[in-house]
Amino acid sequence: MEKNNKEVVVWHEFDGPGDTSIEVLEGICKLYTERFGVQITPQVMNITELTARLNQIKDTQQGPHLAMVPADMSSYVENGLYSEVPGGLFGDTLTEGALSTMQMNGVQYGIPVLRGNHLVVYYNPSIYPSAPTTWDVFEEAAERLSAQGIVPIGADLQQGYWFIPFLTAFGGWPVQNGKPNIVTSEMKQALQFISDKMDQGVLVSLDGSTGLLEQFIDGKIGAIICGEWIYNHLDKHMNNRLAVCQLPSIEGRQSLSMSSSIGLIYPNHSLTSEEREDIISFTCFMLSDECQTMWTLGVQRIPAQEEVLNRLAASAAPNKKMILSLLDHSRPMPTYPFMIHVWEALNAGLIELPLSNPEQALNKIEQTIQASWGAFKS
Repeated sequence: MEKNNKEVVVWHEFDGPGDTSIEVLEGICKLYTERFGVQITPQVMNITELTARLNQIKDTQQGPHLAMVPADMSSYVENGLYSEVPGGLFGDTLTEGALSTMQMNGVQYGIPVLRGNHLVVYYNPSIYPSAPTTWDVFEEAAERLSAQGIVPIGADLQQGYWFIPFLTAFGGWPVQNGKPNIVTSEMKQALQFISDKMDQGVLVSLDGSTGLLEQFIDGKIGAIICGEWIYNHLDKHMNNRLAVCQLPSIEGRQSLSMSSSIGLIYPNHSLTSEEREDIISFTCFMLSDECQTMWTLGVQRIPAQEEVLNRLAASAAPNKKMILSLLDHSRPMPTYPFMIHVWEALNAGLIELPLSNPEQALNKIEQTIQASWGAFKS
């Protein structure tokens, strides 16, 4: 096909060496460019920069044609000037459940490409011969393991998303009746729990995209709570030293992870631009059997398209089957516009926790949400 000088720009996050998804995205962009003669240019940046740049579009009027983002970023609709996706455009390819992950107040602002994004436990079977599905297992193993220089379990506890399984085990959830619900006794109990476990050496908090993975791969941590998105990286490096199980229960109560999707949004009203047809065509290409299969075979991600997902579930290796089945035991991530403030407040509290105590961390959460979300009534 004759080349023309049309260009469509896609923003995407890149989360360090464990993030192998970028290889597939770049491959898909290249394929589309070759077949359709429209230059698709991916621009990658870390999640912090991506968030900031999307939220500046209202002021700068500068944005990409598409961005591939976690579903909760649908909520930056006002600052990012997102185009509304016409109803029914992709209804034959995606289920209502998948589509709803990128709706705000019933309006479709994004199209899911991948599903999952849930947290699971990855463990080393040479350290835990059977699945460590309760906190008691980690506590009972602590003395034996620390004598060998091994920490029982790790997570990234400076990030609100990783903290949700602890909050849910104490009966908490960050939203109630359409409002933030984070200054609660459940929140305090969960903060107290992780603080105690870190003090006891049962739990370590490390950066989720670097230190946590490196030490787990090196056998210095027995198990980690981490996202399904990192499975490909761990599988490559650990092989038969890797197993997967559900999140551990705490005092008989099951921890739950959030789940969501990763999909395409259309910033700066791009669906009203002259590139509209190319943007929709590229979105359809991303949802095609061919591209959805590339994500599953190339980097072991979970496709949004139901037929490809069912095929994957039928043929998957045991660890991957477990990851897919745990998606059914998660709760969809809330997509209210105020969630940006909830995450900000949670992160502020988690950063405060090791510097002081649970009481102070809860105060920090309360101060942060009140400062950033004026309508909040405690």
